[in-house]
Amino acid sequence: MGFIADSLQRIKPSQTIAVTQKARELKAAGRDVIGLGAGEPDFDTPMNIQEAAIAAIRRGETRYTATDGIPELKAAIIAKFKRENNLDYKPSQIIVGTGGKQVLYNALLATINPGDEVIVPAPYWVSYPDIVQLGGGVPVFVEGKLENGFKLTPDALERAITAKTKWFIFNSPSNPSGAAYTHGELKALTDVLLRHPQVWILTDDMYEHLVYDDFKFATPVEVEPRLYVRTLTMNGV
Repeated sequence: MGFIADSLQRIKPSQTIAVTQKARELKAAGRDVIGLGAGEPDFDTPMNIQEAAIAAIRRGETRYTATDGIPELKAAIIAKFKRENNLDYKPSQIIVGTGGKQVLYNALLATINPGDEVIVPAPYWVSYPDIVQLGGGVPVFVEGKLENGFKLTPDALERAITAKTKWFIFNSPSNPSGAAYTHGELKALTDVLLRHPQVWILTDDMYEHLVYDDFKFATPVEVEPRLYVRTLTMNGV
């Protein structure tokens, strides 16, 4: 009997961490390298944020908080969704995590049973399939082809859905391709999902504000309100 859980045999080390570590090693060796691994800015935390954090510590805000987020933060998140996405949520519908990966991990491990299928459009963020597999699920990769701008087509999504499909993971703008879906393209996908009530939608909106020119971001429930009750909208700062 091995000491390590069998579930760990289903996942691989993070490729993001591997690329980031390689960039550090090259920099240490004197090479001029631009790191495109871990998603973090090339500047320090702005001074006003540093000062606010220090002030909070001095006020004694260093104790355990509610595990799903403090009321003030939940209120700010609710206001953001209403202001920027025209979505209405109650405090009981908001859960705050330590980052996007934790939210995804908690959601998938809380809902996936062995054999459940999760549709993952490719190219994809490297952690999606590993989290699915850790929960005993089966990632189903659907290619967004180069000629389609690396975007998933409605027909490809339709073909990928089976009786075992539990989740569809959607990420726009996409990490790593940068593909961003227009309102019309997103509506075509949500039309497919309306026909399959067993499929839940996990939309990763982490890169909502990384858009350019006149592109207008949209999130699935904003485009198709009838998916509200089976959509988990994940975002972050």
